[in-house]
Amino acid sequence: METLAVAGAVALGALIKLPLPFTPVPLTLQTLPVLLAAFAVGPRRAMAGLLLYMAAGYAGAPIFALSFGATFGYIAGFVMAPWMVARFRNAAVGIAAGQAVIYLCGAAWLSLWLHVSAVHAIMIGVAPFLAGDLLKGAVAYKLVPHIRQS
Repeated sequence: METLAVAGAVALGALIKLPLPFTPVPLTLQTLPVLLAAFAVGPRRAMAGLLLYMAAGYAGAPIFALSFGATFGYIAGFVMAPWMVARFRNAAVGIAAGQAVIYLCGAAWLSLWLHVSAVHAIMIGVAPFLAGDLLKGAVAYKLVPHIRQS
């Protein structure tokens, strides 16, 4: 049940999307539940939920912000982020590390998919999202004490 809840929360986050004209990657709320999942259900269940989300989306369920393409690397990063978040005792550091994994996977895939340099991929796939993700990270940090797994 927890696995399904994680997948559902990320799918809901994908519904809130803002296309940006200078990047093929939309702004979404998906990273907020991704970053909180490790605290809510533990890293293993969170990763299982994110694998379920990924599998359902690639099987054709209309739960991705975009279809397979520019966002594949970010979604792969979603799966790995809870593991990284859980590696740190300090929630803020864990959240930042989880976001870094998402950025790393997303930019690496974007570079390959678009056949552009890593610098260009960072400029269109990371830089435009830093402010919003900083805000989502701050919200996640404030929510951690209320959702931390007992």
